[in-house]
Amino acid sequence: ADGCDVCPNDEFDDADNDGVCGDVDQCEGHDDSLDADGDTVADGCDVCDGGDDTVDTDSDGMPNDCDVDITLHEGNNLVSFHALPDAGLDVGTFFGSTSVYQVIGQGVSSVINNAGDWVGSLSDVAAEDGYWVRADLSEDEEEAFQVQGSPLGSVTYDLAEGSNLLSYPYSITQSLSDAIPAEATDATFAVVGEGLAAINIGVWVGSLADNETGGLRGGKGYWFTTTLDEDDLVSFEFNTPSSSDDSRAYSSDMSMPVVPEGFDYTQSTSQAFYFIDSATFDEVELVAGDWIVAYNENVVVGSWPWSGAYTTVPAMGYDGSESTLGYMENGELPTFKLLRAEDGGLYDMSIVGDADVWTNNGASIVTLSGSTPVPTDISLNEAYPNPFNPSTNISFSLPQDMHVNLSVYDINGRVVAELVNGMRSTDTYNVVWNATENASGVYFVKLAAGESIHTQKIMLIK
Repeated sequence: ADGCDVCPNDEFDDADNDGVCGDVDQCEGHDDSLDADGDTVADGCDVCDGGDDTVDTDSDGMPNDCDVDITLHEGNNLVSFHALPDAGLDVGTFFGSTSVYQVIGQGVSSVINNAGDWVGSLSDVAAEDGYWVRADLSEDEEEAFQVQGSPLGSVTYDLAEGSNLLSYPYSITQSLSDAIPAEATDATFAVVGEGLAAINIGVWVGSLADNETGGLRGGKGYWFTTTLDEDDLVSFEFNTPSSSDDSRAYSSDMSMPVVPEGFDYTQSTSQAFYFIDSATFDEVELVAGDWIVAYNENVVVGSWPWSGAYTTVPAMGYDGSESTLGYMENGELPTFKLLRAEDGGLYDMSIVGDADVWTNNGASIVTLSGSTPVPTDISLNEAYPNPFNPSTNISFSLPQDMHVNLSVYDINGRVVAELVNGMRSTDTYNVVWNATENASGVYFVKLAAGESIHTQKIMLIK
């Protein structure tokens, strides 16, 4: 009877002899029971052989495990590949359709010369390596770079003395504690990513360990700095992540903090990190909304919002590029300032005790403290940012109570904004001028306090 048919239409319809009727055969022509990668898709119908065919976050027809999607931005990008094609791994072919003009590995590099040819010591892209890639893009421009191929799966890495630039071989995001096995954890002091880092103090702490910004992610490369001696070698494989449909989507939601205007910096291929275990101002712990800014003399080299113990402040180094001129170099020590949420003021912070000087991929734990300065002179402090768009912070200090007028003039001497006009007591003041309604150009800030007059030139660029 029809109701007892093994197959809805024809119980003898099993052309591939896999015991599954053709009417409901998942993978007709192949044995549905063969599923070597355990993704519930029969081997004969796998799109991503060796990966999970059921997870395709971007719905492009290629499952995540075989699909590396990288968003390149201007300048330096620290990348790796969790899937690679069988051929075309030479640098020229691999990056040929992108804006990438230089690729830097650990101790090797290749660049496009004036004739348009790739030259250098780096010949092929390797599964186990991470890479700095430099992209010829304008500011705020992005480029999608897609690589499709066989998933890497388990890769054996060798950790040696110093810094080791490694790939991450999975599409699924993992925390450092989940991903890194004990033998590698015991040998590793710091893990450094693009603008992010974590240190091992028995547990992983820092921006790379933070749930908001961190985790090891597909498409990213990482420096592992070890505590090994010269002849020591530790081999390991990352722990295999548990399958998660949402992991890649979750990773894409992670983003770097939006840097306040005037305190941005260029991502360099040379970077160090200072882990602030404690920071106080006027003997009070910093609060959410405060930012710590790193300087090399008067050049901003890094900044990060206060997030409690082990807030991780990057300090970018000079890597030979024009965009990193004035950045840190070996043996120098950055200075730190507090951009205070309470009043928008920028205050000097002092390092309590000793601190390690800057070295590439270095990681140092420091304590910071600062206090409100007592003005001894009338001063009009440097506006920041300057140039600006659309607002700038104007600061002035008074050593005693006095009448103050703080105004902004255009180049023709006309008053365009009166910011302060009245009595003020001894203190340092911060005033924001929002120039949304004003035209681009040069303006002058004039501070008249008591019998003193101070002026400063500022520039609005829209």
